[in-house]
Amino acid sequence: MPSSPARPRLATLVTVGVSATVLLTVLCLLILVDHFAIDYARREAGQRLQQLSWQMRDSLNSVVRKATGDVQLLAELPRVREARSAADVRKVLESLQKSFPDYAWIGLANSDGKVYAATQGMLEGVDVSQRDWFKGGRKQVFAGDFHPATLLDKKLPASSDPWRFVDAASPVRDSDGKEIGVLCVHMSWGWARRLVQTMLAPADQRYSADIFVVRGDNTVILGPRGMEEQKIESDSLTLARGGASGSLKETWGDGRSYLTGYARSGDSADRATLTWSILVRQPEELALAGARALERQILLLGAILGAALALAAAVIARRLTRPLNELSLAIENRLGDPEQAPPLPALRANGGFHEVQVLSRALAEMLRKEQDHLDALRGLNEKLESTVGERTREIARKALQLERALGQEQSTQQLLQERAAELRAILDNAHDAFIALDPGGVVREWNRQAEKLLGWKRSEVIGQPLASMMLPAQLRRAYERDMRLLAEDGDGAAVPSRRVELTLHNRAGQELPVEVSLAYVPRSSGHLFIAFLHDISERKSLFASLEEMALRDTLTGLCNRRALMQALPAALQRANRSRQSCAVFFLDLDRFKQVNDRHGHEEGDELLRQFAQRIRDAVRKTDTVGRLAGDEFIVLLEMLNHDNAAQEAADKLQQALRQPFTLKTTTVTLSASIGIAIHHPDDPQDVETLLGRADRAMYRHKQQGIQQRARR
Repeated sequence: MPSSPARPRLATLVTVGVSATVLLTVLCLLILVDHFAIDYARREAGQRLQQLSWQMRDSLNSVVRKATGDVQLLAELPRVREARSAADVRKVLESLQKSFPDYAWIGLANSDGKVYAATQGMLEGVDVSQRDWFKGGRKQVFAGDFHPATLLDKKLPASSDPWRFVDAASPVRDSDGKEIGVLCVHMSWGWARRLVQTMLAPADQRYSADIFVVRGDNTVILGPRGMEEQKIESDSLTLARGGASGSLKETWGDGRSYLTGYARSGDSADRATLTWSILVRQPEELALAGARALERQILLLGAILGAALALAAAVIARRLTRPLNELSLAIENRLGDPEQAPPLPALRANGGFHEVQVLSRALAEMLRKEQDHLDALRGLNEKLESTVGERTREIARKALQLERALGQEQSTQQLLQERAAELRAILDNAHDAFIALDPGGVVREWNRQAEKLLGWKRSEVIGQPLASMMLPAQLRRAYERDMRLLAEDGDGAAVPSRRVELTLHNRAGQELPVEVSLAYVPRSSGHLFIAFLHDISERKSLFASLEEMALRDTLTGLCNRRALMQALPAALQRANRSRQSCAVFFLDLDRFKQVNDRHGHEEGDELLRQFAQRIRDAVRKTDTVGRLAGDEFIVLLEMLNHDNAAQEAADKLQQALRQPFTLKTTTVTLSASIGIAIHHPDDPQDVETLLGRADRAMYRHKQQGIQQRARR
């Protein structure tokens, strides 16, 4: 018997298993540390940076509030409001400047924009009317954003850094409340640098943190050297500008990963505050340095522990596996010569443990049973050979029957194909479009009339969902819901038996009104929906034309009485909702009967058409103009801001109607009587009453016109 390849010993496997277990445990600890300790360290660092951003925000807000408060207090002093000379005001301003050296310049400008008095007399007489602080401080307390020195750059003492200011301005009014000027403080940006050095420098040294103060246009106005007055972009800056505060991990322009705390100063709705974005960033590797050190310590401890446990496991495994080695040697001898090998001996009680002795007895019993099973197997093999012969003869008989059944199936399949071809020809020559859908709304059949009607070829739509191709978006969800309910119900009675009208979209995206007849066809593997579509575009167009004719006056093209009776209630409801008045004009053409009798009905009709066109041109496009009957017209005006607007519109209309009318055979000059009825939002919504009021007002207008002509 060939020798089997050498396999690892049990002692080796136990030693390797213990070492692997220790290694796996250490790896699990590292994963937990990375997941929890690193995450905890990142949160702690983020909270620390967020606290620093809050401290900086509160400090900036405090200084700006103090400056605006000082300016407001200074503007209220009687010595400033009632000063008799510029020298008196200058003394007060210089006194405040001595108390707060960061106030680089304090000045009072007159209402015309010229500086009246200022510290050290700087800029006195200069026009500052175009400066932002003067414009913003005329009406209320104003805080001006960070900006370079323009007028004072060469007048102030030389500095290592360029002069940069933050402004605070307030209006100055006399005892009667009259504006007499604007008081402004230019606060040097040096206070912000000292604020960082005194309050936040210890945090900067401990955590290697960088502090940024960013203006609204993303310009850094306070930050590390080399980045000031540079524009930056970051996620934290976007969040801070939106008013949020917190911390996050992000990558800056230098390609390094930072933890950044962010906040925003001031209030965007308060012009006396300044909205700056405060960012405090720290390199991620420094923020997580403590957690990384903990990882290295766990890894070193795990390696030492793994080596110690592996050595102990090797010693214990060698002692425990000695009895098993003796048993395995006896088994190998039997496998080498199974016929001549003696039975497996039982191990001595003092030479092994109980489990090995049980294993030895069990193996001997298994060998005895194996021989019995071999004898039984030989008998079963003989019986199997006879059974296989019988099964072979039976299979040959079944194969002959199957061959005959296949022949019958082929003839049936040919007949079905002929019937399908006949049905295909009938559908292709049908007058209406035919579509078949499965329960999911996917197209399974599409005839030639459907191609002509909708524009898609059969090869393009088979297997595609119908709704996404031709149904409008507002009908698509209802269609999908109905198809899903029908598919879940599985009952043909759920499909409506009546015809329905739908508006589909053809391939060109045009709307197509169709009449759909839907039917339900049960199948062995579910069911099928079939639909016949009939184009009703001509019918719709005819109905729309008839409806238009029913609502239009045939002579003038205006709304007729029926259309007016539909428009008036809707206008009254809109007036109540919008809380604005509307008005109804009742117009009657004076002396129209004389023109009609003298020049004929054709000239009278032409006069009515021109009269209607002038009314339409004299009112707004949103107003409604209609003809009641004969020479009586109605004008409906909506969205009136006041009652006088109706009279103004009537006067404009009267002026247009007094112009001569040029007919085919003559030129006539007429006038019109106008009655006005106004509907207010709280009036009853009674159309007949409103028209009656306008009619009576028209007759009063007509009677007044007759009396005036009689007096002449």
